[in-house]
Amino acid sequence: MKLLKPENALIEELLATIRDKNTPYYVFREDLERLGELLIIEALKELKLKEKTVETPVAPAKVKTVSEEVVFIAILRAGLSLLPAALRVFPKGRLGFIGTYRNEETLQPVNYYVKFPLLKSARYVLLDPMLAMGGTAEQAVKVLLEKGIEENNITFISIVSAPEGIRRLEKFRGLTIITASVDEKLNGNGYIVPGLGDAGDRFCGTENVEVVESHGV
Repeated sequence: MKLLKPENALIEELLATIRDKNTPYYVFREDLERLGELLIIEALKELKLKEKTVETPVAPAKVKTVSEEVVFIAILRAGLSLLPAALRVFPKGRLGFIGTYRNEETLQPVNYYVKFPLLKSARYVLLDPMLAMGGTAEQAVKVLLEKGIEENNITFISIVSAPEGIRRLEKFRGLTIITASVDEKLNGNGYIVPGLGDAGDRFCGTENVEVVESHGV
């Protein structure tokens, strides 16, 4: 497994804003997306290229364009927060979704929704702003592997990660994890410390209101 933590002054500035509990949800949303863009650029900077010739207003020019397919997969619900950023960086990307919830009795992740294009040579980018215990991330990677996607073609992007979650994914030797921060630990409730709270709730503006919730079967 490869772990990348880009060093960037802009990343640190944006992290400071989204960690602050007093940041309004609409500012949190905007800065989370901006931070996501920086990490997604990092994930895609080594895409394969092909050469072609175009006509500039002055003369022909040899240029390079991306020759690989890219599939962005949002891990529901919080992963949806990074989709706008992903499509701004690479508008040609295809989209997929993996919905998982934790069984309260077994504490094991259960898939309730899985849909994504199957392109075995594509670059798959899993999106989830928080890598905490790692169960949901592990489940998502397994879903791709079961469909024949190679580990080397899978990148997991998170904004904030816990050491426990990273260790859980170490078994996937070809996987790449890109994160803005590796935080200290998980607390007794499974929250990342210091973290930034519940990214999904803060992005949606639902952290202080009642939410109706129902899981599929």
